[in-house]
Amino acid sequence: MKPIHTICYISNAAPDLSDSDIEAIFNQASTQNNEYNVSGILLYNLEHFFQVLEGDEEYIIDLYENKIKKDTRHLDIYEVYNKTTEKPVFMGYDSKFNIIKTEEDLQKIRKYLSSVRTTTSDKLTRLLRPFVIFQKLDK
Repeated sequence: MKPIHTICYISNAAPDLSDSDIEAIFNQASTQNNEYNVSGILLYNLEHFFQVLEGDEEYIIDLYENKIKKDTRHLDIYEVYNKTTEKPVFMGYDSKFNIIKTEEDLQKIRKYLSSVRTTTSDKLTRLLRPFVIFQKLDK
């Protein structure tokens, strides 16, 4: 079995990004990642993206280096981690890549992460905390 690679990053949306641009990003990520058996999550809130990608090492690194980092729809990418892992966090969550659009989606992810209880899932839970706060402010 090929190694599973995980990349997690946070970025700022480009200043001129529209709602339809964000929807296009969600659709593209969902379609492409599910086609290539990538697990993880993508969420957007208050002009920030948060993404976790898990999958084939060669594919994930190529996707991140040659597409995500060069995508002009976001900037100021902060790489949280980029590593091969023995225990991917999201492989057991769902059979597909997840787009987080609602507070309910976010709560399901947080509940799942608390049940997995690994160093990585704990870190992701902490990183998601501001997004939960922002979700509540949006209402």
